[in-house]
Amino acid sequence: MRDRAFDQRQAATWCAATCAGVVAAQLLSTLLWDHQNGTHVVWFPGAVLLGALLATSRALWPALVACAYAGVVATISAFGLPLSEVALVAIPSMALIPAAAWCMRRMPRRMPALQDFHMLVVFTLLAVIALPVVSVTLTLWLSHFTSLHESLLSGWANLTTAHALGYALYVPAWCSLRARESALRSSGGLDTGFAILLVLALVILTILWYAFGDRVEYRPLLCLAPTPIVIAAILGAQMPGSSLTMFTVAVIAAHMTSHGHGPFTLASAERTTLALQVWTLLAAISALAVAVVVEQRFASRRSLVAAHRELHELAGRLIATQEQERARLARDLHDDINQRLAAACIDLSTLRKRLAPEYRADVTGVQDRVVALCDDVRQLSHQLHPSCLQHAGLRGALEKLCRHPQGHAWPTVHLLADEAIDTLSPEIALCFYRVAQEALANAVRHADARDITLHASVDDGIATLRILDDGKGFDMAPCASARMGIGITSMHERAKLLGGSFDICSTPGKGVDVCIRIPTTTMTPM
Repeated sequence: MRDRAFDQRQAATWCAATCAGVVAAQLLSTLLWDHQNGTHVVWFPGAVLLGALLATSRALWPALVACAYAGVVATISAFGLPLSEVALVAIPSMALIPAAAWCMRRMPRRMPALQDFHMLVVFTLLAVIALPVVSVTLTLWLSHFTSLHESLLSGWANLTTAHALGYALYVPAWCSLRARESALRSSGGLDTGFAILLVLALVILTILWYAFGDRVEYRPLLCLAPTPIVIAAILGAQMPGSSLTMFTVAVIAAHMTSHGHGPFTLASAERTTLALQVWTLLAAISALAVAVVVEQRFASRRSLVAAHRELHELAGRLIATQEQERARLARDLHDDINQRLAAACIDLSTLRKRLAPEYRADVTGVQDRVVALCDDVRQLSHQLHPSCLQHAGLRGALEKLCRHPQGHAWPTVHLLADEAIDTLSPEIALCFYRVAQEALANAVRHADARDITLHASVDDGIATLRILDDGKGFDMAPCASARMGIGITSMHERAKLLGGSFDICSTPGKGVDVCIRIPTTTMTPM
């Protein structure tokens, strides 16, 4: 019951809004008609109804059409025209719009309507060409049975272009403002400063048209003068900007031509209005095509940003999962494997005491190898999960990392660490430890480095870790064009996850310089 009441309120709201919108659109169209010496410039009520039908379910269409029809008839009749005659000639203009809306909604779409050139062609053919031609033809035929043919309705070309211009200017702007994928809605709305500049540009255009519009040699250039303004409106406000700008230009031109000024002024009012309408209609369709391209561009940018954000989050989850798996393996090695090796050492010690003296040396050798294996497993466990970070801090963990491991060739490692690094957050400390661990491993395994320097510091809210070695280095050019190794990629991703930067520089024969910088205030937890 509650859902049904909500649907009824929503339907009543749509009907009231459609009726009010049609009345306002008819008043605006009538105002321009009076201002242009009785010739139609643009007719918006049909476009308002079409926009409402495209935004609602078909079950609500009969009520919306009835409300729009009543609004148009009541508004025109309020100017003293016969109600029955107005009701007759208004039928085609209202009755054919649901058919156009049904066809447009039935057309298959491969992408959002704002980004689909196929839908733009369908809209142009149906709403801008077919609907005005058929409805105006029927309206003029019915007007022969009334007194409105001479007093209210102008020529077929003028009236058809007025209808087409209303659809071309209003419907794309309405759909763009409602669509969730609209670039204007996604960008947070129109910038106030840009709107002010756009208004100033229109004022300058008005001055130029008024000052030089009467000179025939300047008319081609003045007809092209709105082009940069419309392009700027498209880039800044997309489809709503192009439609609103073109409508404003049309109003300005209509006002000027009614007083005999501007580049569209011809010998008669009918020819002047028709020239203005044709120019505005062609400019509006062209601007709409450019707006579709811009919408596609913004949509592609949003898709790339969303994909980058998802990839960033995935990398964070992978690194977090990696750390959890390392901790689990470290616990298994320390609590299970290492304990079993220690038990084996005890068993070997017991066995050695029971054996004859000539066999004890062999058992002692096996026991020593098992003890060495225990040490290696313990060291591997600590590398997988550096518990010393929690107990000794980052500085202590780096000192332990730089120590010479027993039984391994190890270069000379110098550690220069500020005391302030122990105050870093656990996320940054773990990042620095992993980067230092990976850089040291690369320097030892691949670069044959003899001398390595680790420098960790905190300065002006930036934590910096730098690792330099004197190894054989490598050529950066092939690595820039090819994919980096998994170690360098991991270091780079760790820095990005914390909002930092990662740089690596190397030259063959001159070692490697790895530097990572992370802000201590802004970071993304891993």
